[in-house]
Amino acid sequence: MVNFKNIAASLAVSSIIGSAIAHPGEVQSAKQIKREIEKYTKAQHKAVRSMAKVENTPQALALKARAAERRAATVAALREKRGITTKSMFGKRSQTDLNRYLAESHDLSALGYTLDTPLDVIFGSNATSGLAPEVTIGPYFVSGEYIRTDVTDGSEGVPVHLDLQFIDINTYTPVPEALVDIWHCDAVGVYSGVSNGGQGGLNTTFLRGVQQTDSDGVVQFDTIFPGHYQGRAHHIHLLVSEDPEILPNQTYIVGKTDHIGQIFFSQELITEVEETSPYNTNNQGLVLTASDGIAAGQATADHDPLVDYVLIGDSLEDGLLAFITIGVDTTADYSDNYTPAAHYQEGGGVDTGNGGGGPGGPGGPGSVQSLF
Repeated sequence: MVNFKNIAASLAVSSIIGSAIAHPGEVQSAKQIKREIEKYTKAQHKAVRSMAKVENTPQALALKARAAERRAATVAALREKRGITTKSMFGKRSQTDLNRYLAESHDLSALGYTLDTPLDVIFGSNATSGLAPEVTIGPYFVSGEYIRTDVTDGSEGVPVHLDLQFIDINTYTPVPEALVDIWHCDAVGVYSGVSNGGQGGLNTTFLRGVQQTDSDGVVQFDTIFPGHYQGRAHHIHLLVSEDPEILPNQTYIVGKTDHIGQIFFSQELITEVEETSPYNTNNQGLVLTASDGIAAGQATADHDPLVDYVLIGDSLEDGLLAFITIGVDTTADYSDNYTPAAHYQEGGGVDTGNGGGGPGGPGGPGSVQSLF
């Protein structure tokens, strides 16, 4: 099993260099790459110093305890909603599976917890912040997406209920009333919302959406497990925006951008997902998470980019809860660091001319379901 927290800092730096080039549609000069490395390194050092001062304060510990309670309640609610009656809260695992997962697994289901296990044990392992560095936004960001919880739009795949918590690295206090924009490809590697060849087209919105953080800095989405495409492992993009403008049609205009990031999944989980339909119809080259330049570039002694998760029922088809708490620097402003590939507005998407290129899904606009 890959332990990302033990990856050397030198690997992280070299991976950032690779990721700046490897992300589809992203082309940067050596000078730009050097500037990005310096910027992210400074931000990471500031985060480490800040978090060391505040992460064990009474306020921070109370926030962690509420996160544990919320995640446990979410699992119970999802089980009830889906009519899952398995006695075990975390599904069935063989002893072989347990032995394989016991060493620092991100799959909490595999640890054999029961309903009698204390909540802080079950959901406490990831209640501290992931000191996520900023990463390239990539060519598929679409501004102005719908504010909504369910982003599936009928996409087929393993159901995922995503619990994301954002805290200020300077104070370990929640980041409330921020808008969190997520987007990722479908099970066969297709992105919605962009006009690039092989993608879903401008008038599609599947697996894209925005939520506003609550008083604990939390947003939750219903989505599916992302697929993969040539050159990249399975991942979900994030953009955090403060002081945005929310429009009457429930879309938004980006405000000050505090964070641009990506989250990843353990290889054990990916292997299981890839055996199910429709993931097993994806013929694009599979990149291991440990070999993904951006994932490895985020993996340091202070940040683990992999989400924790628990199975909702006995099988992947029942879905899973994936969760992570991410520390962001609210004093930062990355608003000038990117240009959207498209903008979604009333009547459909508009291409900005910055769509980029690179690999994508096997079809074209006709290969995915459109709402329009």
